[in-house]
Amino acid sequence: MTGEPALYTREFRRACVLHFTSAMSLALFLLFPLYIKALGGTEVTIGLVLGVGTAASVAARPFVGVLLDHAGRRRVLLWCGVANAVSWIPFFFLTTVGPALYFWVSVHEIVWGALFAAFFTYAADLAPPARRAEGIAVFGVAGMSANGLAPIVGERVIEASGYPAFFALAIAFALLGTVATLGVAARTTIHPHEDRPRLRDVGRLATHRDLATVLGATVVLGIAINAAYFFVAPFTRVLHVERTGPFFAAYAATSIVIRLFGRRTLDLMGPHRVSVPGFVAFALGLAGLAALPFALSASTLVLVACGIGCGAGHGSLFPVLNALAVGRGPASKQGAVVGLHTAALDFGAVVGTPLCGAVAQVLGYPAMYGATALASLGGVVLMARDGRAWRGGVA
Repeated sequence: MTGEPALYTREFRRACVLHFTSAMSLALFLLFPLYIKALGGTEVTIGLVLGVGTAASVAARPFVGVLLDHAGRRRVLLWCGVANAVSWIPFFFLTTVGPALYFWVSVHEIVWGALFAAFFTYAADLAPPARRAEGIAVFGVAGMSANGLAPIVGERVIEASGYPAFFALAIAFALLGTVATLGVAARTTIHPHEDRPRLRDVGRLATHRDLATVLGATVVLGIAINAAYFFVAPFTRVLHVERTGPFFAAYAATSIVIRLFGRRTLDLMGPHRVSVPGFVAFALGLAGLAALPFALSASTLVLVACGIGCGAGHGSLFPVLNALAVGRGPASKQGAVVGLHTAALDFGAVVGTPLCGAVAQVLGYPAMYGATALASLGGVVLMARDGRAWRGGVA
């Protein structure tokens, strides 16, 4: 459309390539619960290991946000790209569940979270404000493509060559992503020095009335995403369903379709008209997983249907909530705001993953997925209230 600000620049396309290659490494971690089980862990172990690791990542995120605004996106992306490759190495040498597993998973998740925040801060830089949800959505297609492809490839590598080959593949993608980062423009910051955030500013941003509800809804989304991502593989193994690939493929494909074909709609409809049905779709996908044991003769079809529901929720909710948070935060503290938003997403994992693991072990996976479906409806309540407040001029 004539007169619209440019979005699909050469730098934006390069950023998408960078995102995909690095995300292939990060997305292989979705199969890490299988490795924990191979070491002798249980569902509770999975929840605790991932919960502790994500808690460390959330605790480090305010520092990451400040660093992004001080050191610049390129430096953080390079440092974290190298750290991502290195963080996979200790897993070659672990032989049992113990303190070392918790420590190295925490290191890896800190790096993962830092890369995640850096990716989407960089994307927010490149997207014009009027097309921010569109830009974040399309940029996110690269990561979502990896989320769909990496588990399929990873399952086959594990079956054919074992976990050492799986870890080597993750390192290779991490190094490819680091090489791609060399093409990022070497801008140190986009705002004057005196406007850059300090750590004390991050707490004020988190409790600001314009951001608090958005961050709360993002926590709910984080609970839903991690329940879908990390427990599907061990759940299907309990049911003797050998492949979880159809779920991840449908999840990613649906999210990609929404972001590509509905990319302008996300901005035009507004965040509340998108987010309320988005949370409903996610809840339906999780409820479908709870019903999986009753439809084993059609397990592939059920997994695909559940992936579609969860993918529709994720594909619409993440870019809209991210753009809403960035739009409500100060422009000079964009890295800190994106850091807070991604930290809220991961805080959902900190709260939800251990609880999901405990519920799955005590009451079973169907009860766990039923509970997370109900929790997802909490996002409907939060965003509906936020929409009414903004229409009424309260917020």
